[in-house]
Amino acid sequence: MAITGMDVCIRKQLVVTCSRDKTIIMWNYANSTLEIVSSVLSDETLAVAFHPSGFHVVCALLDKISIYNVLGQEFSSQPRTLQIKACREIKFSHGGHLFACAVGNNAIWVYNFYTEDCPDYYQCKGH
Repeated sequence: MAITGMDVCIRKQLVVTCSRDKTIIMWNYANSTLEIVSSVLSDETLAVAFHPSGFHVVCALLDKISIYNVLGQEFSSQPRTLQIKACREIKFSHGGHLFACAVGNNAIWVYNFYTEDCPDYYQCKGH
């Protein structure tokens, strides 16, 4: 299993990883325990990011981005999705209201987490 993405929650003692075997795994690094294993994904995962609150996880798949809620000992079964292909990196802002996606070879798109919109002035091309 090759890990393709990892992120650390800034307000909780949690780490989330994604791998090529179509899983997202959440770890508690303070207790050295495995918290959640999700294997319901249909595609290979490319990147993952933790919302600063620790209640949401954004995962980039081959043909879309899925937004999961962290519900106790599982991820939400019906994620919200954005139709974005070939996203290789995702990162939340410090406040958690925005997240950036590195799309393709030279584009960065910044999305509003709550409304899921990406205005033209948040689309950076040629980077």
